[in-house]
Amino acid sequence: MNDRLNLLSLQEAMDILGISRATIDRWRKDKQLPHIKIGKEVWIDKGQLQTWIKQYGISEKQQLVQSVAADDDTVITIGYQSGAALLWSPLIIKQLGLFEEELQRLNPSKRYTVRYVNAPNGMELVEELIAGRVHIASVGDYPIMASRALSQILPRFQPQVIAFDGKTSSGGGISLVVPAGSKIDHIEALSSLSISTVGNSSSSYRLKEWMNAYGLHSEPIVHRGMGDCLNGIIEGQVGASMLWEPYLSWVQSIGAGVPLLSEGIGGDYLTGLVTDGNWSRGNESIVIAYLKAHLRAHEFIRYEQQRAAELIHKASGFPLPLVANVLTQIRWDASFYSRDLQTLSRFSEGPTDWLSAHKRSSGGLEFNKLYLQEAVESLKLPILPDSPLPGEWSSDNLY
Repeated sequence: MNDRLNLLSLQEAMDILGISRATIDRWRKDKQLPHIKIGKEVWIDKGQLQTWIKQYGISEKQQLVQSVAADDDTVITIGYQSGAALLWSPLIIKQLGLFEEELQRLNPSKRYTVRYVNAPNGMELVEELIAGRVHIASVGDYPIMASRALSQILPRFQPQVIAFDGKTSSGGGISLVVPAGSKIDHIEALSSLSISTVGNSSSSYRLKEWMNAYGLHSEPIVHRGMGDCLNGIIEGQVGASMLWEPYLSWVQSIGAGVPLLSEGIGGDYLTGLVTDGNWSRGNESIVIAYLKAHLRAHEFIRYEQQRAAELIHKASGFPLPLVANVLTQIRWDASFYSRDLQTLSRFSEGPTDWLSAHKRSSGGLEFNKLYLQEAVESLKLPILPDSPLPGEWSSDNLY
């Protein structure tokens, strides 16, 4: 019957076009590839497919050429934060040249220039994304959600989360620290002391959450860089500091500070990769190349921990034993779990149903999993499903 109706199955269309399932799903979503859904099955009309290839396929090819070959050199700028341990995978990518390798595989005759921008905090990278000076940024969970709010007042900014990076559970990775020897032996004592944190960051959000939970009204809250927050504890200049890794482990290793709550403050701590959809839609092959490098960096950290620690030590300046210890405490997994989306929903002030969507919604933030799916398929890793992985984090497959 399908022959009489002139219909192709998705697999037949994929074979004709020479593309993967992730690609055809992305084209259906973003490129208006015509399709028909009958029950649970998806079919493609042969005639409509031929018309689409002629009318859209050629223009897409021209668009791709224009987007990556406007000059002899295509410049791609990657934003990262060497001072945040859960965002150390770009250091591995940079030190090993993994992105450059993937770009070479993508187009051996093309010249690419990769620039890396090391920022002190995630909000600075979000600002660079908006300005178009950074193309892919590694940021924490609070800047991810802040980009959503910014997109609502800046309609041309279309943030996409394309993968997660380092993750820690139950508040691990960020904690409130008091100086060693401090006489603070109960939470209420903090109300009369100054507390330092990085302003508009994942740590400042958790400090606010922590203070609300315990009814504290400390004055003043001092906004500093993370290095200055650490020094404030070492020199006894503040009553407490909200520190993230590796500063959290560093202050403990030198005996200068003690976490006030050893179990953290609840909720997972997440980081991820964000890009502007206006750029990524014109440079999809470059985005996928970076995600392949990202997945390779995660695998390297998991299976070559000593060498990874040495590379990160060299790139960041943090002590080698500290780096090696911190790496073991982080879950390096790029994939999307329901648990991750529920964690991010804590940052949202409005309805959060949009978090499970794969398309840009009124929330202003898109979780584009299709690029990650294609990178996974290209590396011949276990296939990711269309929807977020269910429930809690799995130990079976890490990406």
